[in-house]
Amino acid sequence: MFSTPYDYSEESIRQLDEKFSEIESDRFLYCIQDQQKWDIEKVNLFIARLRTSHTFTLRELGRLKILEQTYNKEYSTNHRKYITTAQDVASKMRCTLSGFKKIVTEFRNKGTNKKDVTIMDETALYSGPYIKNMFGWDTYAHQSVMDLLNELNSFLEDATKCIDISMKMINDEISISQDPDTAYPIYLYDYNRSVSDSRLLIKMIESQTPDTNNDFVKALDEAEDAKKLIASFYHTFNRQQFFYNSACVAIHEGKKKDLTPEETKIWGIENVTKVKRLRLLTDHILNLTKQMDHITYKEGKKLRGRFVMRLLFWCGWDGRKNESMLNYITKRCKGVIDLVGMSDVMTEKSKLAHLTNEEDRAQQLAFNQQIDDFIDSLERKSSNSD
Repeated sequence: MFSTPYDYSEESIRQLDEKFSEIESDRFLYCIQDQQKWDIEKVNLFIARLRTSHTFTLRELGRLKILEQTYNKEYSTNHRKYITTAQDVASKMRCTLSGFKKIVTEFRNKGTNKKDVTIMDETALYSGPYIKNMFGWDTYAHQSVMDLLNELNSFLEDATKCIDISMKMINDEISISQDPDTAYPIYLYDYNRSVSDSRLLIKMIESQTPDTNNDFVKALDEAEDAKKLIASFYHTFNRQQFFYNSACVAIHEGKKKDLTPEETKIWGIENVTKVKRLRLLTDHILNLTKQMDHITYKEGKKLRGRFVMRLLFWCGWDGRKNESMLNYITKRCKGVIDLVGMSDVMTEKSKLAHLTNEEDRAQQLAFNQQIDDFIDSLERKSSNSD
């Protein structure tokens, strides 16, 4: 029992939190003299063993302090790996727990078999009756005995810090999972970060067909209180699972707004108006070429790089060599008019270095206005015909 991190539960971690406390000198003297009858050689040997454990505990404490900074700030987690948080933190302070077990074993109560000792066993260092030595420290004039007590309490002080950090992570996790107002912003941040990662989203969509009607999506759709449900799933998913579910939710929500999965992955559901205006534009692209000068070549069969670059910026392009928007527009215009490739677009973008920021901004604003005016006119015609 309690031989591996998997043996620990939230309750056992809480019990350890109560066990790790400073050792009183009178009890300590009673244990090494009257109960166990330690000699100086044994004292020095255990000091060496305990110092080794303490070194590892300090390392674990440093790692736990770093982990604490992010552990409850992300909705999904890769830390638990299908185990409980108590088991997770126990694995992260394995040496600390091993060190404490050494103390419990060496200071076990009389009549207890060494092989049967567990970390949860009582020890005369903390509980039970004891007889105060009337001569106190004079009984052991050797400095090593005082060194052992100091080393024990020094180790226990840092071990307590490990337990305290672990308990705080456990308690915070429980609190967040029961508080929708706290959990939802954490979920939303992770969700937006997941669906905005176009590279990963595209890879996922291309490699498999997302089950946009999976259990998580269904649960959100059917929940009377979606925020409460989201809170209850806190730290349930690892990052890969959460990324997949986020993509499914985004695509599902996009379909509700008449967006295709491709449109959702490129623009997100918050840009549905822009997507529908782009559709209208590409449906009437030939009419646009008649109204705007010098935007085609090859006898009007291909859109020029400069126009395509400005159109991409109107679409919300970030200027990077990401071809998703260009590929989408190219497919929309296929069979009607051709577009240049990304290399030509990037060549035109490099020419912007010859413009001042003010000139570039003015040209883009003028272009945007032309496009918006053209689409507005199409929408008015459509409204009048209805």
